[in-house]
Amino acid sequence: MAKELLVEGSIFGIGNPLLDISANVNDEFLAKWKLPKNGAIVADKTHENLYEDLINSFEIDYSAGGACQNTLRFVQWIIGKNTSVTTFVGSIGNDYFGRMMEKKAKSEGVKVLYHVDKTTATGTCAVLITDHGKNRSLCAYLGAADKLNKEAIVRNWHWVDKARVYYTTGHILSVTPDSVVAIAHQTNVDKFTDKKFMFNLAATYVSEKHGKELQAILPYIDYMFGNEEETLAFAKFKQYGTTDMKEIVKKIANEPKTSKGPRIAVATQGPKAVLVATTGSDKVAEYPVPQLEEEKIIDTNGAGDAFTGGFLAMFIQEKPLDVCIKCGIYCATECIQRIGCTCPKEFKFTP
Repeated sequence: MAKELLVEGSIFGIGNPLLDISANVNDEFLAKWKLPKNGAIVADKTHENLYEDLINSFEIDYSAGGACQNTLRFVQWIIGKNTSVTTFVGSIGNDYFGRMMEKKAKSEGVKVLYHVDKTTATGTCAVLITDHGKNRSLCAYLGAADKLNKEAIVRNWHWVDKARVYYTTGHILSVTPDSVVAIAHQTNVDKFTDKKFMFNLAATYVSEKHGKELQAILPYIDYMFGNEEETLAFAKFKQYGTTDMKEIVKKIANEPKTSKGPRIAVATQGPKAVLVATTGSDKVAEYPVPQLEEEKIIDTNGAGDAFTGGFLAMFIQEKPLDVCIKCGIYCATECIQRIGCTCPKEFKFTP
């Protein structure tokens, strides 16, 4: 049965494809550029020289990135690159970095339908790792990724129609929120096909700066993901009046919903248990996370993307919720033992 479910274009994602520039840095570097120790921001004019400073000061590792694209890469690693169950739309520049990213994504099985902007460079993201991999600060220069628009989505609408699952992250709300709304609405268009819209909060700034856009799509979100900091930021935006993570995920699950079925709220908490709440239930399920020795934790960047990749790969095969969560935990655990959001050679998950 699973093989029948793994058809081309089953999962459709939109996001910001970025070239990750990763380095182990010190606290002084973060302070110099006024960056959060464990968070994500979009670069502004004050960060114009950050990337040059980073490259000149530390040993650098380059990789294809962007939250949504990373998640789809993990899906393909699990499913196998010969069946492109994932389709990704984003915007890149007409340059070497853009071509390199396209080649890498395709080699991993992701069907990329990039919009190419000839006037802007491919976006980059500084991945600043501290405390031996326990913390990471992201500073993204969107570049060409900021040029994605609804027209580019409409040109690829065939793949929107074909998909059974839509996935994106909060980062895209600063670029083309109208595209997200249009895609989210598809869960209600076809009464005979059970389509799901999955959304990852992705960063605290999403709730802090894009609350209006977030509120517009909230009624359509079937599955919401976020780490502890992101979930707390969402709770503050919604004025829940609590910092109790279990209470917050229950409140998220029971937010008003217009699409079919219940909402599942998932909150990861680093080494602490993953919390899962469902609409209409007063219970919060807890899934333990394997405790790694400190020296095995190399880089936490991409752990959330790996988690949703594992979740989606099981979900698209109609596996039970607990298997989806456990696979997500497995992928995140594997990811943090490597530099960047990279997949191991072998998939060894057992439910």
